[in-house]
Amino acid sequence: MRRKGFTGFTLIELLVVVGIIAVLISILLPSLGRARKQAYAVNCLSNLRQFGNANQMFLNDNKTQMPFTNWGPNATWPNAKSGWLYEQPVTKDPQIVKTGAYWPYVKAIGIYHCPVHQTDATYGTGVTDKITSYLMNGAICSGGATQSVAGVTQCMIHKVNKFKPDDIMIWEADERGGSAWNDGASYPGETYVYDPKAPYALGLAARHGKTASILRVDGGAEWIDHEEYFRLASSPLRNRVWCNPLQPDGHFN
Repeated sequence: MRRKGFTGFTLIELLVVVGIIAVLISILLPSLGRARKQAYAVNCLSNLRQFGNANQMFLNDNKTQMPFTNWGPNATWPNAKSGWLYEQPVTKDPQIVKTGAYWPYVKAIGIYHCPVHQTDATYGTGVTDKITSYLMNGAICSGGATQSVAGVTQCMIHKVNKFKPDDIMIWEADERGGSAWNDGASYPGETYVYDPKAPYALGLAARHGKTASILRVDGGAEWIDHEEYFRLASSPLRNRVWCNPLQPDGHFN
C-alpha cells in the first residue's frame, strides 16, 4: 500500500518501465545497425563519384587521354610514371596517393578507402589494400600492353573514346584475398575467393553484402550485383568489364 503523499514509483512499476525500454531498444538496435551499414555504403559510392569527377577533369587537362592504371607495382614506362593512384614505385604508405594523377582534383585521403574496408596482411598481398579499397580496370591500359614510340617502349594508354560510356573503369575490389593488391589495377576474377555467402563475387568486395560499388567511364557511379558481375567476368565476349580496345573480345589475359 502506497503511503499518503508519496509520489514515487513502486518496484513493480519501475520493472515495467525498464522492460518497456528493453523491448524498445531490441526493436531499434537492428534498425540502427542497418542504417549505419547503409550510410557506409552510400559513403563508399560517393567516393567513386568523386573519382568520376576527378577523371573528367583529368581528361580535360590531358586531351581526353585516360590515366595510367598503375598496372604492375614497379612499372618503368616513361609515359606511365604516375598512375591514377600513385607514382611508381608503390609503397604501403597511404600518403602515396598524393603523388597520383587524381590527387590534384580530390585532395582527400579519406575517399580512397571504403569506411568499412578491413586492412590486414592476410588480405591480398597487403600492399595497396593499405592505400585504397578500389582498383582500376586493367583494360584501361590494355593489361600493360606496350608500343614503340620513336624507338622507346611505352605503355599503351588510350583516349576515352576507345571505351563505351558504361564500361567499368574502377571497382570496389575483393578484400578477402587474392593477388590484386600488388598494384593499383586489376582484372575480373583476379581476387576471386569462393565464399558461400557471396558465391558470385569473382573479384568484387563482399563488405556490403551482395553488391559492390563501381565507376563507369562516363563518370557515373552505381551498384552492381555480384551475380551480374560474375556473368560479365565469366563471358568470352566483350562487355563492360572486358573492354580492352586492342582486342575484339575485350580480353587481355
